[in-house]
Amino acid sequence: MKTKTLSFALILLVGCFGESLGQEAGVILGLRYETPIPKPLPYYAGSADSLSRAAYRTLLIARDDDTFVVRTDEDDLLVPRAAGFWRVGTKRSIYNNWVEDFVWAGAEGIPRTLAGIQPYNGEYCKGHRKQIVLYAGPRYVSLEQRSAGYCEGAAHPWFFNTLATVPIDSTVHSGLPIDAVLGEAAYQALQASVRSFLDSLEDGEYRAAFIEEPDAANWGLRRQAGRWTVGGRLEAAEEIYRDIYVDLPLSLAVPTALTGGEAPLTNWARIQSFATDAVDAFIAPDRDWMIILHPDRLTVHAIQGDAVSATVLTLPSAPGTRAVLVQWARSTRLQRWIRYFEQPTSSSE
Repeated sequence: MKTKTLSFALILLVGCFGESLGQEAGVILGLRYETPIPKPLPYYAGSADSLSRAAYRTLLIARDDDTFVVRTDEDDLLVPRAAGFWRVGTKRSIYNNWVEDFVWAGAEGIPRTLAGIQPYNGEYCKGHRKQIVLYAGPRYVSLEQRSAGYCEGAAHPWFFNTLATVPIDSTVHSGLPIDAVLGEAAYQALQASVRSFLDSLEDGEYRAAFIEEPDAANWGLRRQAGRWTVGGRLEAAEEIYRDIYVDLPLSLAVPTALTGGEAPLTNWARIQSFATDAVDAFIAPDRDWMIILHPDRLTVHAIQGDAVSATVLTLPSAPGTRAVLVQWARSTRLQRWIRYFEQPTSSSE
């Protein structure tokens, strides 16, 4: 059981510059970062090895006129849905020389049954399967899945690295085809991108390493330069090709139902001119304030016309932090969020 608490150090009230500049608004920001593992894990050696695992953090940052408040800072991803919050997290299991990550999701306050390692893998295989969240929203979760290992009696080891977009209420789903979420035009764009990539390869042997037709379910959403992007992944034709794949960015608009209500960022260069080390940026729907993600911190800035304030709030973040959940709200919806996080309730793990 984990009680909802607010870190005393993060209950900050910070005034902006000038008069009251904006109305009440807030954002739920879900972050992924790598946390160190204290000792080497007993799994398949090589480039797949890792001495860290993905962890997740949720912030609720709200603005009321000229005041910014950090309302919560919690482990895992807290995703607002129509019927309340869902929690998304990851579990790492170890069975002999097999290590596996499981991404799970469930309604807050409801006991959940977490998946476990299949007995065959634990008894006869050594290797790992790693899952990380690239995007989380009220309907879908995009994952990157990496696996490498060897099972007794097999002809050779394996290695694969795929993407998957799954329903949030079915994280064990194998992945939805891109056209099921974004429409037929999205699959056509994926096909065209694959053809263009293969046609650009002059090395025939290297070209032969890739499959000719894209897997419609091998795609995902992720943040890049202040916006959500869509990308497909083309794998090697044979599993014995270690770590051969290519990511194919697709020029597709992400539906507003998936983007969380943020104002679209049209000029990333302007953000970088203001903050040269910017990794990502999140702009309020009314364009009156924004958050910038730096390599080691987040900074909050008020906006008035074309003027951006100096930093009015700074929050530390772990190196390599990336945003995977962005949901904005105003007025009534925001107040529901605030009341939820202020309740002295607890959730079952």
